[in-house]
Amino acid sequence: MAQDRVPVGEALTGLSLHPLPDGWTALTCIVLVKCLDDQGHPSWAFRTAGGMNDEELLGALTVRTDILRRRLLQDYGSP
Repeated sequence: MAQDRVPVGEALTGLSLHPLPDGWTALTCIVLVKCLDDQGHPSWAFRTAGGMNDEELLGALTVRTDILRRRLLQDYGSP
């Protein structure tokens, strides 16, 4: 069942994020949230704030994945 959108702060009550740099304006976001479902089991929820097309979403996730992969290889790749 689709629900009406709510402000990010309301949807993620109790969580906090690092702020954007001074002078930056948020336009849209993607959020991956680890949560407990209604039966107390760990689960994942993926949400978007709209305003991002599929190509932008894929690009953002690809770049973030590549950055994380490089960092993990640097941290664990060499003894």
